[in-house]
Amino acid sequence: MTISARPTGPVRRAGAPRVPGVPLTGACLHRLVEAQVERTPDAEAVRAGDRALTYRQLDEAANRLARVLLAHGVTGQDRVGVCLPRDVDLVVALLAVLKAGAAYVPLDPAYPPARVAFMTEDSGARLVLTRTGLADRFGRAALPLDTLDVAAAPADRPDTDADPAGLAYVIYTSGSTGRPKGVAIEHRSASVLMGWTRSAFCAQELGGVLAATSVCFDLSVFEIFGPLCWGGRVLLVDNVLALAGPDTAALPVTLVNTVPSAMSELLAADALPAGVRTVCLAGEPLTAALAARVLARPGVRRLLNLYGPSEDTTYSTWAEITADGGVPPIGRPLPHTRAYVLAADGMPVPPGTPGELYLAGAGLARGYLDRPEETAARFLRDPFRPGERMYRTGDRVRLRPDGQLEFLGRLDDQVKLRGHRIELGEGAAALADLPGVREAAAAVRTGPSGDPLLVGYLVGARRDDVPARLRERLPAPLVPATVMWLDRMPTTPSGKLDRAALPDPKWEAADAPHPTADAPPAAGAAPAADAFDPADAGLAREVAAVWRDVLGVPVTGPQADFFDLGGDSLLALLGEARLAAATVVPVPPAALFDHPTVATLAAHLRAAAVAALPAPPAATCCCGRGS
Repeated sequence: MTISARPTGPVRRAGAPRVPGVPLTGACLHRLVEAQVERTPDAEAVRAGDRALTYRQLDEAANRLARVLLAHGVTGQDRVGVCLPRDVDLVVALLAVLKAGAAYVPLDPAYPPARVAFMTEDSGARLVLTRTGLADRFGRAALPLDTLDVAAAPADRPDTDADPAGLAYVIYTSGSTGRPKGVAIEHRSASVLMGWTRSAFCAQELGGVLAATSVCFDLSVFEIFGPLCWGGRVLLVDNVLALAGPDTAALPVTLVNTVPSAMSELLAADALPAGVRTVCLAGEPLTAALAARVLARPGVRRLLNLYGPSEDTTYSTWAEITADGGVPPIGRPLPHTRAYVLAADGMPVPPGTPGELYLAGAGLARGYLDRPEETAARFLRDPFRPGERMYRTGDRVRLRPDGQLEFLGRLDDQVKLRGHRIELGEGAAALADLPGVREAAAAVRTGPSGDPLLVGYLVGARRDDVPARLRERLPAPLVPATVMWLDRMPTTPSGKLDRAALPDPKWEAADAPHPTADAPPAAGAAPAADAFDPADAGLAREVAAVWRDVLGVPVTGPQADFFDLGGDSLLALLGEARLAAATVVPVPPAALFDHPTVATLAAHLRAAAVAALPAPPAATCCCGRGS
């Protein structure tokens, strides 16, 4: 069974930008942005904090940096890493790499150094645009922006070859072999996504697009380049939960594009900006309950459920969701995409019958960078279109009577947690590399709050530093919420790992964060209140209370570790926002990452509060002069 977009494509919204003469395919990403510069040079293009650039300023800044890259030897189809904080320089750098004829490799500074080092080396990045404080990570490849005389470079556009078949970027996904793999996306594939963006969203919707996703996650391509290609505005923030902070209350956000779990937290914090008219959710299954909550928000007029792997350039199918209470579908293919629902023998299945989803069309990636065997295993010959390819997603779907696809789950060991695509094999490989571990596995289990959490299983010499060691090399979503030590792994009769037989964790007290299968931690342990530092006891109990609310587990002592209890980067941001609301104590950004236990966070917050106090007035004597 083949599902294609309706011949008319997506319905054009009232006020949708119409740009005659700009091709929807066969274009280069930066050329689409440059064409928009000519149309609206003085319109605001990107804003981060109190700094903003117009389209002309963005174009000229990127031109200058592109010329600096060329002067440093960058040539066509080189890969250039970009490791920068989330400010306007990040957008300038991405655009500059494309203008120089190279492909950008996004490197999030928040990722563990070992992970960033692997992606840098594996991608063959010639240079890495970064800042001085991060330059040590990249050795001789580092090119710190704050040391360059970019302003002295010419502001006109460099004359570089622009090949739509050339690479635009390389984005890394989790790897089943334990190694992340780079998905190589060509300009022509990215440009068709931009073409769909032009037809699916009106000018008002694109007028304030929140860019809150890590550049290492492919939703960022839509958030940054979607508005820039068609006259919209990019509003950069550190993360979507930053909207709960006071500094973002006035942001003119009209469109939010994020994962369902993050949207749920945003709604719980009542932090969705009043100006939001359109919500796009992707990256993990959308529930009917969450859809109803989104559509109940005043001002929200459209809710889109988007589906697609990085291998098909971010989005492949879409559905406009209504509050009818039914399971939200993943919809129909984008105009440039074909979807096949096939049985195990490769033959199409009848409507209503579950099958595996295969994707084809103009959005397909070139493949995995320097991984020919893995590319050949996933990018197959399209039996229905001679000479073309299709991508095997590994997702189970069925075609509903209304002609829309419904997502039914995975066929392999890949899972989605908070929008991040995770291969369980990668988590298991990282666990198996730890000293003293003989066997390792990873699985998803239901956490105490009902949300899915990643659990690690280990056989070998027991140790207490597993989460800390994993956080040194893995992004937060790949670090298990807890680990369990087993005497042996359960196996099937054929000797393979029996993942279904792996035991469920006993989510117990925080002072025993690593449950075991044979000796679970004792329940009902008395709180170690006397272990709190007297100076911080009140604040520490405030911290523990917020953690209990956010994580849904008991927090009984000062040494409880937020991440050992099942916290992750998204929950950390929510915890910081709720702490700031619950106390009068300022909560510095990323405080939880540097001070993950109740005691250390309370002490840090107390010190920060003291430092923020105004200086006392100078003492004076009775005659009014200083003493």
